[in-house]
Amino acid sequence: MIKTVLVTGATGKVGRRVIPRLARRGMTVRAASRSPRVSLHSIDSVRFDWTDASTYQPAVAGVDAIYLVPGPVPQADHADKIRSLLDVAGGGGVRRAVLLSSFGVGQAPPENPLRRIELAVEASGVPYTILRPVAFMENFSEGLRWRESFAVGIRERDEIVGPGGKGIVSYVSADDIAAVAAIALTEDGHSGKAYAPLGPEPLTLAQVAEQISWVTGRKIKYVETDRTPIRDALLASGAPPETAEHNSQVYTHAFSSGMFGVVNDDILNVIGRPPLSFGEFAAGAVAAWRR
Repeated sequence: MIKTVLVTGATGKVGRRVIPRLARRGMTVRAASRSPRVSLHSIDSVRFDWTDASTYQPAVAGVDAIYLVPGPVPQADHADKIRSLLDVAGGGGVRRAVLLSSFGVGQAPPENPLRRIELAVEASGVPYTILRPVAFMENFSEGLRWRESFAVGIRERDEIVGPGGKGIVSYVSADDIAAVAAIALTEDGHSGKAYAPLGPEPLTLAQVAEQISWVTGRKIKYVETDRTPIRDALLASGAPPETAEHNSQVYTHAFSSGMFGVVNDDILNVIGRPPLSFGEFAAGAVAAWRR
């Protein structure tokens, strides 16, 4: 029986939504972050830093399951860090791990940093589930670590700026990803599986702008750019030049090619309801775009 769950990336878009869902399921939650907060009922805070292996053992001691989130800009050595944590966790009796990855990584070459992380999880001996969502709806309403939030451009300039052109993306709500993660962490039947949480409708960025225009009552426009702003933001966040170059290329290709525009029933099959539509999300997020 799963009783205690470690949530890495506890302050991230999905992590902070997983925590209350686990608490409602009666779990004791250990929220891991580099700057832990005060513990609350059923939620303990613990310092955890992927770059500091001394934080691994205290974080996993006594836990039954782990929600795993790699660093914000995964690099070649992140797989080694994941492997080290799971070595400690498996020796301590952890019986389940759920990894947040990205859409399409299962088909990536083994040297790809995210695929290396997946392979490390698969080889760890800890029963696992992998989540591979596409881009989050919340990227339009909440801050990003490595570049200016879309929300700032929408709120201050009435525009969404980025590469993508007419490429379609089935944007998914972080709430739906968190719901899938909470079930995979606490219920049987998900070990060894990979889910791709996707939204119900492929949209271009121009169509996203139209839906946000509708709920804000202002004309929001899409302004297309090349990948330069993404590359520069990655460099500013500390990514090595080769990582920034590669990731900005991958990001731009994925969004403009339409490869993120597929749909499936993974959310429906796991949580028992259809995924949130972008219109429903926008109606609930409108406060982020008010001036």
